[in-house]
Amino acid sequence: MARLIIFIAIAAIGLILWHKITRSKGEQRKKLMLWSLFGIIAAILAILTVTGHLNIITAAIAGAVALIPRLLQYSRYLPLVRNLYQKHATADTQTQTPPKPGEQKMTLNEAMEILALEPGYTETDVITAHRRIMQKVHPDRGGSDFLAAQINQAKEVLLA
Repeated sequence: MARLIIFIAIAAIGLILWHKITRSKGEQRKKLMLWSLFGIIAAILAILTVTGHLNIITAAIAGAVALIPRLLQYSRYLPLVRNLYQKHATADTQTQTPPKPGEQKMTLNEAMEILALEPGYTETDVITAHRRIMQKVHPDRGGSDFLAAQINQAKEVLLA
């Protein structure tokens, strides 16, 4: 019975807030939404504290802190993925067949950008960069055939 009363009270507060927010304009609406968000977060924390489940939040924070270094490590590949995505945004990468050798010409600058290499690279640098990136986007690991073909073509251009 107590849960039903709490549920009805929460629903009533939500409806009152919804009504106030939809009726307000501009800056007042932003203020109400911000305070509502803070109130919801405070209420959730209070409920978790009272019920003894605050450790869920602690575990989520610890998990996020553990993942931050890994996310920062992978963030250096974002320009590569963004450039490849922008180039072929309209094409469906899952059904697209990789280009045949010699069918599409890749410039030296594009190849260096795909493998994230700087001018003055060596053959070892190309092979190392190719292996590192290919481990991340290989089709056997959930990547697409098209990305793998682009990376292979970049290696061929740079080693030619």
